[in-house]
Amino acid sequence: MKNLLVLTSFFVGNVLHAQEKQNNPESKKTYWASVSELIFSVADLGNIRLYEDGVINVMEPQANLANPIPRFSAFFHAAQQFHVNFAPFAGMYTGLGIRNIGMINNLNDTLRIKQRAYGISIPLAIKLGNMEKRSYLSLGAEAEYMFHYKQKVFVGEGRGDKDNKTSAWFSNRVNAFNPGVFVEFNFGKSGYFRLKYYLNDFLNASTRQDFKVGDKVMYFTSERSTLFSLTFGKVVAGKKRKKSA
Repeated sequence: MKNLLVLTSFFVGNVLHAQEKQNNPESKKTYWASVSELIFSVADLGNIRLYEDGVINVMEPQANLANPIPRFSAFFHAAQQFHVNFAPFAGMYTGLGIRNIGMINNLNDTLRIKQRAYGISIPLAIKLGNMEKRSYLSLGAEAEYMFHYKQKVFVGEGRGDKDNKTSAWFSNRVNAFNPGVFVEFNFGKSGYFRLKYYLNDFLNASTRQDFKVGDKVMYFTSERSTLFSLTFGKVVAGKKRKKSA
């Protein structure tokens, strides 16, 4: 009997606590938030082939597995998010942002290539958790449009020495539209991390990925260019405006 009373009290207490949260205006509202990010990204190219002056490289006639290198980017990432909380435990957000995303790959022991693009992104995510404390799990999708491309080539062992670079607006070297899906963990106090998978290849398979090494013109082909990213970010909600008397 005593145990039944304890369980009943616990159940009633939880119901009253949930009802109190339902009546809490802090957990049911809309707000804007500013976002900054640090991004680690990596791509899987699979097997690649190197070509020199349009002919397969005689030094590497067989397809070789590319060696991906994690890429870190701190600049320039910024976004504005618009949050809508339906209940104390659920909500959603969308927004608009700009992101620097890309990949680094060793094509062989002495040739490294860095490729990145700036993209404009629009996310849409469902939030589940504690909306009052802003501690929640988000599941979402994001549309991203790549508008500026840059490529750097390094020659030599290890990191090598920079040999040349190329950049272009609205380049056809990358797939301009690249949607992705993500899972995000927000720990309250504005901190979060996000795992994201891009649904399209980063590189445009129909465009030659060429570059110069000294006076030689080279290019490579790859099986794929699947891009993944891990983001550590900070989301800061805007302050409420005080109503004038």
